[in-house]
Amino acid sequence: MNRKVKLKYICLLGIFFMSLLLANGQEIRLKTALEHDSIWLGDQIKMLVVVEQPSGIKVEFPHLPDSIQKVEVLKRSKIDTSKLDGARIQLKQTYLITCFDSGAHYIPPYYFRFKNGDHIDSLRSNSLTLVVKFPPVDLKKGPVDIKKPFTAPVTFKEIAPWLLAIILLAAIVFLVIYAISRRRRNRPLFQRPAKPKLPPHIIALQELDKLKGEQLWQQEKVKDYYTRLTDIVRVYIEERFEMAAMEQTTPEILTGFKNLKADIDSKSVLELKQILELADLVKFAKLTPLPDENFNMLSNAYLFVKETTNEVVTTTPEPEVREEEIVDLKDKKEENQL
Repeated sequence: MNRKVKLKYICLLGIFFMSLLLANGQEIRLKTALEHDSIWLGDQIKMLVVVEQPSGIKVEFPHLPDSIQKVEVLKRSKIDTSKLDGARIQLKQTYLITCFDSGAHYIPPYYFRFKNGDHIDSLRSNSLTLVVKFPPVDLKKGPVDIKKPFTAPVTFKEIAPWLLAIILLAAIVFLVIYAISRRRRNRPLFQRPAKPKLPPHIIALQELDKLKGEQLWQQEKVKDYYTRLTDIVRVYIEERFEMAAMEQTTPEILTGFKNLKADIDSKSVLELKQILELADLVKFAKLTPLPDENFNMLSNAYLFVKETTNEVVTTTPEPEVREEEIVDLKDKKEENQL
């Protein structure tokens, strides 16, 4: 055999092995299988279809009918794609099947179409046999009662609508009762929460500041001035010492302070006494006090509140009156008397 013939055979062998390698790279594998070889009557089992192929080939899965002879197809999964080694992929689909007839049931092969460019071909799957077993029956016992169906556990999804309905009904009943109760007491259905009540000494000091700013006695409204002053002090006494000061006379209030167990010094009681007694003379005896007396009574009220409170009080500026104003008021008073 000459060299040319040997070279020709060598080339042919090379081409043959290359074609084998290319064919192996383009190989398509198709397999169908069952989870188990057999099932009990009415049980469910999965049938798996797996295709391994190169990534450039398109595969068309066959559409299985709802019934394959006596085998029923209950559910079909989506085709799942996963990568393999190299440029190959795996396609997988699962069918949930069952059967209600005992015996061996034949599942025929199905054809899968493949398209590689312009080339179209098909491949047939392997056939399967599903064995359905009938539960053993003891004929000696005779006829028996049908077993009761199993009770499935109740899920939250099933009771959620009932819970929401109960909560909604309870809320409606509560709102109706609440609205009726508010209406009977002549109160609005909704109202803003009440502001926290200020301590008695804060309210008294604020009212004294207002009284000082109104300048009633400077405008010769002396009776109004002492009425407001004593009302502020009496309200403070009611809130601070829980005494009915607004309904009591001056002697009753002073006697109440003597019997009071609270630690109050005699100076504070004296300041209160001066305010109340002078106010009684103005309101009932039509006394006209001197300007400095009006000023001192307001100062006594400030001192009484600050000295008898049970909390720390920041220093409040006492009322300021210029000496020229007091002198002018004294002159006016003397002129009126003449």
